[in-house]
Order: sequence, then C-alpha cells, then structure tokens
Amino acid sequence: MADKPVVGVDVAKGWLDMCVSGACERIDNTAAAVLSWLDRVRPGLVACEPTGGYERVLLDALRARAIPFVRVHPNQLVAFRQSQGMRAKTDRIDARLIYAFVCHRLSQRGLHTAIPGDPALAALAARRRQLVETLHAERCRLAMAHLNVLRDSHQDVIAALSHSLDLIESELAATIADNPHTQKLAALLQTIFGIGPAVATALIADLPELGLLSAKQIAALVGLAPHTNRSGKAQYREPTGHGRPGVRRALFNAARAAIRHPSPLRDFYDRLVQQNQRPGKVALTAVMRKILVCANAVARDQQPWKRAA
Repeated sequence: MADKPVVGVDVAKGWLDMCVSGACERIDNTAAAVLSWLDRVRPGLVACEPTGGYERVLLDALRARAIPFVRVHPNQLVAFRQSQGMRAKTDRIDARLIYAFVCHRLSQRGLHTAIPGDPALAALAARRRQLVETLHAERCRLAMAHLNVLRDSHQDVIAALSHSLDLIESELAATIADNPHTQKLAALLQTIFGIGPAVATALIADLPELGLLSAKQIAALVGLAPHTNRSGKAQYREPTGHGRPGVRRALFNAARAAIRHPSPLRDFYDRLVQQNQRPGKVALTAVMRKILVCANAVARDQQPWKRAA
C-alpha cells in the first residue's frame, strides 16, 4: 500500500467526493462510475463514513477489486474536526477531512481495515431486526387499544409482520446452510450456553471479524470493553458502549438465557454478584463479554466450546 494512494470519500445519495492527496473529484454513485475510477486511480486504501446504505455501491466495488477499506466512525470524525478547528462543512471538505484523519491515524498507530462479510447475510439480519422491533411495537399498541376497529387493524399488521419475519428467518437459515463454513460455524457457536440459532446468526452476519481478532479487540469492537475513567485518586464508573448494538442485543439475550439454567456461565454470574458484590447489570455485561470471548475462541479454533468457567 506504500506506493498506492490513500483515498478519503464523502458519500452522498447521488455522488461520491473522492479525495486523493488533498485534491477532490466528484463521480456518480453508480457501480460503473466507481469501478472505472478505481481502475484509473488504483488506490491502496479507501476510507469512508457510514451513511446508512448509500456507501453500499462503493463497498461492493472495493470488494470486487480486492481493495482494502475502512469505515470511519462518525464520532471519531467529529472529534478530529474539532481538534483541527474546522467549522465549515461541505461534501468536499468532509472528503478532505476523512483523508486527513486516515493519514493521521496511519502515521500514528495504523488502521485495521474492514473485514468483508457476506452483504446478503448482513442485509437479511438487518431486516430481521427491523421486523422484530416493529412487531414488538405493534404488539404493545395492541395491548393499549380499546376500540375493536383499532384492535383489528393492529392484529392485521401483526399477522403481516409475523409472516414476513418467518420468510426472512427461513431465508437466513437457508443462506447459512448453503455455505459449508457458516453452517459449521453456526453449529459450533451453539455449543456455548445461551447461544441458539438466532444469536449464532446475528454473530455470523454482523460480526465477520469473529475469530480473527484477540479477545480484547473483539470486545472493544462490539462495545463490551469498559472505558477507564480515573483522575488522581478518584476512580469513576467505567461504562461500555458504541460498537455493534445489534450484536450486543443478541449477546444480552444469550446472557439472560445462560444464567437461567445451571452452567459455568451461571456460576460466573453468581460469583460476581454474591462474592464480588457486583450489581446485576454489571455482572450480566460481564457474562455477555465472556460469551463473546468464548465465541471468538470457538470461531478461531474451529472447535466446540470446552465449557470451562
């Protein structure tokens, strides 16, 4: 990558602003335009900010050309913008900002390029989350409805959402079963207490880095690593957060299931609460992290869980 340019990209719905060495060029946000630009420039690394899906064309083209890329967290860009004293904001300025941020990170401590997963699997998993959340909200509305016409309306919507959710879950299961690697990984992950088909699917779809990072790195990536907060002799609460909320939600359900039945994870939870006097939420978060670390080891070694406490 040393002899190839680094590119910062600001993504919009209709176009992309590509910044190379401070010079910006605007191209259409279409597969043909992006592939043509990549073939002409041949970058060594491309960085962009997630935009809720408008970057999909760019990422697909980068995967097709086997070009490394990173997705910069918006909070990091906000902090970097403030450190540079920048107040003006346009698409081209944002592209230059992303380029400057990536060059700064490369010179300071390097960057971990994104590990590509299965886009179709990730899209199906995202749609499943949307349907589950919408279905829960509609059931809550049904419980509060007092008119028959409203109850009928809610029940019709719930039936349609349930049918759509069944179809998406069937497609998810078929997609995982069609790939020998994901099929084997799903079976291995389910040897861990608390992990069932839904949690295994979420880990495979939303965490392609599973098994490729260290325990500390995977915990930080998901958002289960505590942030140290100390000043002088004072030590404050060390919160967790950011990362992958979808994965954390799945691990939360896995942890709750694991501590309901006798298992090494329940023993771990009880020890934290009873002997170490940790609050229940803190102990549950520790169980979530332990399940994640175990899943990372299982994916790395391609071996069933050893069930060690």
